[in-house]
Amino acid sequence: MGSACCTKQSIEVSPNHEGNPLNNSASTHSLNNSARINISQFFQNEGSDSTFIEANTTRNGKIMKWRRGDLIGEGAYAKVYQGMNLDTGELMAVKHLEITEDIKKIEKEYLHLKKEILLLRLLDHPNIVKYYQTDLSEDMTQLDIILEYVSGGSLKKILQRFGGLSEEIIKHYGRQLLDGLAYLHDHLIIHRDLKSANVLITSNGHVKLSDFGSSRQFEELGTKLSKSLKGSPYWMAPEIVMREGHSYSADIWSFGCLLIEMVTGRPPWSNFSRDAKEVLKLISVPDNLPTMPKVTNSLRDAILKCLNRDPQLRPTARELLGHDFFKIVEEETISTVALSKPGSFDTSKKEGLILD
Repeated sequence: MGSACCTKQSIEVSPNHEGNPLNNSASTHSLNNSARINISQFFQNEGSDSTFIEANTTRNGKIMKWRRGDLIGEGAYAKVYQGMNLDTGELMAVKHLEITEDIKKIEKEYLHLKKEILLLRLLDHPNIVKYYQTDLSEDMTQLDIILEYVSGGSLKKILQRFGGLSEEIIKHYGRQLLDGLAYLHDHLIIHRDLKSANVLITSNGHVKLSDFGSSRQFEELGTKLSKSLKGSPYWMAPEIVMREGHSYSADIWSFGCLLIEMVTGRPPWSNFSRDAKEVLKLISVPDNLPTMPKVTNSLRDAILKCLNRDPQLRPTARELLGHDFFKIVEEETISTVALSKPGSFDTSKKEGLILD
């Protein structure tokens, strides 16, 4: 969707307008002609599950010009760079995917990112990372997703740097996470990968949920179950591990695990094993729970409610907001209270979502 001008330190992307055909001009990239044809069809065939067209939109209809900076993170499917809006100077995060000649590898990686794009562009809440736009370079060798930049980095990095957090901080972070989860669940979305690495913290302590590659949106209200094995082992709910079918309450289990992680600075179950398969076995044992840290009775009760082995007996995110541990007291700042206000959601684009 854009032309890339590469230097050693940055890439500047000047996107085309949505709907314009991509410019398949000659490129210095190593892709051969047959691979380029396959990739062109992959990204442009209307009606295909893998088409780029439906994901090729901005949040507000305005295309931004930007420049890529330093590498700040790396995941299974993409690298993350810092970027800058060349019109406003605003810093942004750029998820960057290099496109190879292997069409099967492209499909696996792109479809994972596409689902996240289609979901993120619908979300509007102060505790969810904001999406701006997606760019495909003219020679179809690079794909970039432009997102809100969160200066403090991940909660995982904060726990590695500072260790376990005080209960006051856990309450502050936890309430904002519940606000974000309540918003998602109100709009029929399960996050399915809630963990410290996917929670971003601003420099002034505001929490942003990120990484929606494992998320799912149901099509209508009512009891809905998915049997996909989604998530990360240490935070995974028993019903997911056992393939019994899961819904929004799976996020509540993960939230309880995250509370333990914020207390101890380590993932739950990690004191038993560092092997993912062993952890999954531990979770599948009936009545088994992760080790409970020493905390106040109020926080202990909140954690135990989240870690009920019966998903139907777990509280909802909104119910947890009313729990004694998370209740807002009058002395707390107005800015914290403001984060509890529900965001908007553009349901007019719902039909573009990929469900699994």
